[in-house]
Amino acid sequence: MTHAQTFSNLQAYIREEDFSPGDRLPPERDLALRLGIARTALRRQLSQLENQGILIRQVGRGTFIAYGASAALCADTPLISHMATTYPGEVLETRLILEPQIARLAAQRANASDIESLQQAIQKGRDADSYETFEKWDATFHRVLVQAARNGLLTALYQSIDAVRAGKIWGRLKESSLSPESMQVYIRGHEAIVEAIIDRDSARAEREMRSHINVATYNLLGSSG
Repeated sequence: MTHAQTFSNLQAYIREEDFSPGDRLPPERDLALRLGIARTALRRQLSQLENQGILIRQVGRGTFIAYGASAALCADTPLISHMATTYPGEVLETRLILEPQIARLAAQRANASDIESLQQAIQKGRDADSYETFEKWDATFHRVLVQAARNGLLTALYQSIDAVRAGKIWGRLKESSLSPESMQVYIRGHEAIVEAIIDRDSARAEREMRSHINVATYNLLGSSG
């Protein structure tokens, strides 16, 4: 059996090779050879792990292990297993606790690449021609923001939030509440957060994120935090 055949999938490869947050994965050609799969199959796995917050893919730079990815790789942890029983109200309450502080830290720690990725996510969301595409880039914006905060424990906690957002209940609720007008409101909220990060104004970044989550809470549940 060759080395390329010793891993059942990409997630197993990442776990068994003991990658650390911030490490860059080998190029796609090398990964496909190591896993013994076609590059099209590899790309599906890359996209899946990116959606789970395990990977960060940056155009022109490569694919990196996200901070806190170890939590998402361990599906039997209490934090991850609780995802099956939570509900949108809990998610939004938790986001209101965590994400303003994440935005505050991002304003202090984000580098030029982080800011570029945030701006790209905003533009892709603005150009989205479907709910699914908008939601993908909305989630990407928040995922990159967590990465920019450079706090592994906060990132690990956010993995659970991100996983619930990818679930069917959240998806149906979000889709039913989205309209062209609300999408533009969310985009403007993202823009205000990034402007505060560019200005290194951590208090404003925290305040803008709090406002952003409150707007989402009202749109989804009819109340704000």
